[in-house]
Amino acid sequence: MEIGISSLGHLIDLGISGNFKSLDDLLIKATNNCLNFAEKNDINVVEIVIDPPTILKSDNWQQFIDLIRSYSIKIQIHGPFINVSLCSNNKLISEASIKSYIEAAKISRELGAKILTIHPGVGDFLIKSLREFNKINLIDALNKLLDFTNTLEIALCIENMPSKTYMLLDENEIESLFNRINRSELFLTYDTSHFYTTDGDVTLLWEKMYKKIRNIHIVDNFSKETDTHPPLGTGKIGFNEIFSLIDQYSYNGALIIELSSSKHLIQSIDFVKNFICK
Repeated sequence: MEIGISSLGHLIDLGISGNFKSLDDLLIKATNNCLNFAEKNDINVVEIVIDPPTILKSDNWQQFIDLIRSYSIKIQIHGPFINVSLCSNNKLISEASIKSYIEAAKISRELGAKILTIHPGVGDFLIKSLREFNKINLIDALNKLLDFTNTLEIALCIENMPSKTYMLLDENEIESLFNRINRSELFLTYDTSHFYTTDGDVTLLWEKMYKKIRNIHIVDNFSKETDTHPPLGTGKIGFNEIFSLIDQYSYNGALIIELSSSKHLIQSIDFVKNFICK
């Protein structure tokens, strides 16, 4: 089990500052800032967020690859998630989302990344009965993705979602999706904040899904209505129970600290070390 960090905080910090020339420049600079931080602070795992995803079809692709390869750090990839919806009942959007994740899988292979995290998208927010069609479309999309990634030695990890997305919420929905798709190559990225918003039972989640949890996003939260990614230990999530389950089920993957600002990384890294370095 290793502590890792997400590049999300560096992306948000740089994006807010406006100190970039293009979307490619934003992604390259933020990724470099994150990798540099990791190297200086002895962090061995970085989950690189590929969003904005313009780099996937850009002349700057090789520059991005070369930058990441210049660091001796284990890489995971978080695929695009803004404007991406595998479960969409609009087939044009669903198909475009599949293509976007296939490109993310290609960059994962290029970098030797073994973990690719993806989002399912957002279910119908008006008519509950239409969410079953969202689930059918998600299963179809996942099968297409898995057909592509199962020869690349990449673990495709779908992430559980917060309540207002209406998709892949509590332990029962997560178990149901995995049973319905019935593919051994599909795994779960467990996000602590997302799950907190759903009023799910975290003990039952681990009991049902521990064999499938391949990646963990360690995220705090103040409210079940938001997902603000504050410094770890400042919110309301019961991490004592979560880390007890992580230990009970002998989880040996990465613990990815995912914040809305890189300014709080040191504080949050120390918070996690208090649990795993006892």
